[in-house]
Amino acid sequence: MVFLQLKQQLKSLYDLLTSLSDEQYRFKSVHLGQSSIGGHARHIIELLKCAIDGYEMGRIDYINRERNFGIQENKCLAQEILLQLMSQIFKEDKMLHLAVEGLESLPEFDISTTYLREIVYNTEHTVHHLALIKVALIEMNLDIVNPDFGMAYSTLKFNKAILNS
Repeated sequence: MVFLQLKQQLKSLYDLLTSLSDEQYRFKSVHLGQSSIGGHARHIIELLKCAIDGYEMGRIDYINRERNFGIQENKCLAQEILLQLMSQIFKEDKMLHLAVEGLESLPEFDISTTYLREIVYNTEHTVHHLALIKVALIEMNLDIVNPDFGMAYSTLKFNKAILNS
């Protein structure tokens, strides 16, 4: 189930990118501190890639991840990587180490996590960034996503319960 939720969110991002021009993908949003949809797509992709790549190594490190700024400039590249990631997320759960940033002068250290826990994290992280992307779409006056875009499943479930009561 957790895989399907993440795949659905990634697919909604993929579909959105299909609807955008290159200029819209790279548009710097005033309301998002000059970040772009491409920048948010890159961030989503990079964190999920960390989880998938970390699976084999037994350690996930979001802190020292590779940053590929080509992803935020090239929506076709982003879509290509999204398709790859959507096919790679399905793995058995296992214990992993997660790099955590130390405070001030303290070094990084590891804590225990599981692959499924990191998939849940990436799902929520993706929803959060899709909500931010929706702000950029509103700023550009683009009404091209459904109202549920960028909304957490718990919020959708809550809203549905209120409507049915």
